[in-house]
Amino acid sequence: MGTLRDLQYALQEKIEELRQRDALIDELELELDQKDELIQRLQNELDKYRSVIKPATQQVHKQNELNEQQRTKRQAISAEPTAFDIQDLSHVTLPFYPKSPQSKELIKEAILDNDFMKNLELSQIQEIVDCMYPVEYGKDSCIIKEGDVGSLVYVMEDGKVEVTKESLKLCTMGPGKVFGELAILYNCTRTATVKTLTNVKLWAIDRQCFQTIMMRTGLIKHTEYMEFLKRGNQLFPFTFPTLELPGRGYLSSSKWF
Repeated sequence: MGTLRDLQYALQEKIEELRQRDALIDELELELDQKDELIQRLQNELDKYRSVIKPATQQVHKQNELNEQQRTKRQAISAEPTAFDIQDLSHVTLPFYPKSPQSKELIKEAILDNDFMKNLELSQIQEIVDCMYPVEYGKDSCIIKEGDVGSLVYVMEDGKVEVTKESLKLCTMGPGKVFGELAILYNCTRTATVKTLTNVKLWAIDRQCFQTIMMRTGLIKHTEYMEFLKRGNQLFPFTFPTLELPGRGYLSSSKWF
């Protein structure tokens, strides 16, 4: 049997070991708090995707399309959460339209300059650039009419257009500008009229293609989020070893989480 001094020394060592473990727990709790904040941001972003985007590959019947038009004419913004499997989107092949390096850069810069689209991820922007196809209009043509149901968003490459609302001129736009984005970001009708002042060259992407890109990214983030939670479970529980004191038996192990 050890002396009292030996017992005190052994006890002091165990107390110091527990203090170090407590410090480690504090560090891990801080890290988990940071991870919780990250998870919340990812969840909020995922909720945003779900609230404004409907499944791009859903087969819509003609009657549903008529109902959709009736709803959108009431100027309401629709937020329809949907359940979707990432495996379904992984089999969707997005269209690709060749472009010059100058056109690609113009589209990219136009998106980054747009208040509603500038926060998209670069990978999303690149896919949008690839999917946009060329459109041309002659002078005095109506590209967008206020109140109509919209399904396309445009980037101006050449020419000039005039934007009006309720017959009042709002502005003119030239190359490097995005317009028509609200109708595909939100389920609403066109909020203004856009007419050409000259011959114009545009790049366009339709709602279905745009939503496919958005949903694919959102579901990938959701998958990463779930994988992170699974990995996080491996950190806990923490089990401390038993504490043995000479001549005094054992102190039972402590499970902290």
